Amino acid sequence: MRTFTPTKARFFGYLLLCIIASSCGKVSPVPLSNKQKEKIDSYIKHLQKRHEIPGVSLAIIKDEEVLYKETFGKANIEHNSSVLDQSIFRVYSLTKPIVAVAVFQLIEKEKLSLEDAIGKYVPDLPLSWNTIKIKHLLTHSSGIPDMAPYNRMEKLTEKEAKELVFSKEKLFDPGEKYAYNQTNFWLLQLIIEKVSGESLEDFIIKNQFDGANEEIFFSSNSKEIVPNRVTPYFPFETGTIQIDHSSLKGRYMFAANGLNITINAFIDWDKKLKSGELINKETLDEMWEVFSYTASNKRFVYGWDKHIVNRHDSYGFSGSLVTAYRIFPDDNLSIIFLSNGLGNYYNIENIIDHIASIINSDIVNVANKAFETLLQVSVEDDINAFETVYVHLKNKEEYAQLNFENLVNDVGYQLINQKRIEKAIQVFTFNTQQFPSSANAFDSLGESYYRDYQNKKALVNYKKAIELGGTNGNARKMLALIKK
Repeated sequence: MRTFTPTKARFFGYLLLCIIASSCGKVSPVPLSNKQKEKIDSYIKHLQKRHEIPGVSLAIIKDEEVLYKETFGKANIEHNSSVLDQSIFRVYSLTKPIVAVAVFQLIEKEKLSLEDAIGKYVPDLPLSWNTIKIKHLLTHSSGIPDMAPYNRMEKLTEKEAKELVFSKEKLFDPGEKYAYNQTNFWLLQLIIEKVSGESLEDFIIKNQFDGANEEIFFSSNSKEIVPNRVTPYFPFETGTIQIDHSSLKGRYMFAANGLNITINAFIDWDKKLKSGELINKETLDEMWEVFSYTASNKRFVYGWDKHIVNRHDSYGFSGSLVTAYRIFPDDNLSIIFLSNGLGNYYNIENIIDHIASIINSDIVNVANKAFETLLQVSVEDDINAFETVYVHLKNKEEYAQLNFENLVNDVGYQLINQKRIEKAIQVFTFNTQQFPSSANAFDSLGESYYRDYQNKKALVNYKKAIELGGTNGNARKMLALIKK
């Protein structure tokens, strides 16, 4: 008979625990390598420099574990206060997926249906709105006019905004196409409140965040003084970064843009969503079913964008260009990006894609990866370094199918957007050298010189663009404008 020593017993005991854990489906996530963490840290700091982002809170969750959570920069520039885990961010339109979950919680309880006409819950609607259903509000396919574009909306009460939007004609038939629209979520707020008998904020905080706490609240007013809330900074009014004082009267846009939350509270919400605590798997699948528009190929689900990155499905949304959330369900990966402003425009969804590719090299948008690489070196280094990286990328099989002329052109325009005009001129010049028969390359170089008030050089390049076949009349139009 074979006997067990204490050491062997401990070994087999450990082995048994491993087998039990494996049979229960619990898999420990692979921690980030130091290289991955350094890449993410470096990338976020680069983004802050590139786009004048004051502060960032970033979390990455994989297999129910927080792989990465860091804060960067300033919650308030004037007082030199740093972003902390306790910092509260307005997430703007990133509120909408949370509201969509609230709708599906009511659907799961059979208190609502996607097929319900909205007139069942909202009285005194315009007659032309009678065929609109809840599914049309969630998918921005209602065809009704949008409250948001009206001048000085922040000065309007809910009654005034309602009268204004009710006086406008419907734009298209329900279900026809996607047209992003804040009025849709104003109506969803009214419906949730009618059915639940509670305010939107109370219903969501109770049913998604375990009740009142200091890390989650609703407010569409940036002027309100709230402890730990970050100060928002945007360039929209003057073209340069400044404190944003946007505000709305009352609470009628809470469903569209009212959520304020810390990174920790958002992490907890993400875990509840994935675990089935908020809605069950069947309801989640229904919420993430792609909506079929009758006259559009737009890929959108109920209240969420759907993105496919190299065959990896993902769902998420963003808010006011500065906050974003994305979940890759098959990879059990979530990314939460919260920031408090910007100095120039960028595509925040591309930022999420790039972060995901650092975590999982198979979740990669090759064009975006090349663009981010070239843009980063163009900002951080000189044109010689840019050329070296360009040659390296172009010789890699991974990038063999990319249109490098368009790629470099996009980098140049992003540099213009960042007001790095001298670097933009260098990049556009490089593009003309690489593609000397491209009219578009010379047209873009001409535009960069024009924006730098170097009209003589702009004229030379616009003429060259015309010699090479022109750019759909743009070069001739610019020549005429410069010669005036």
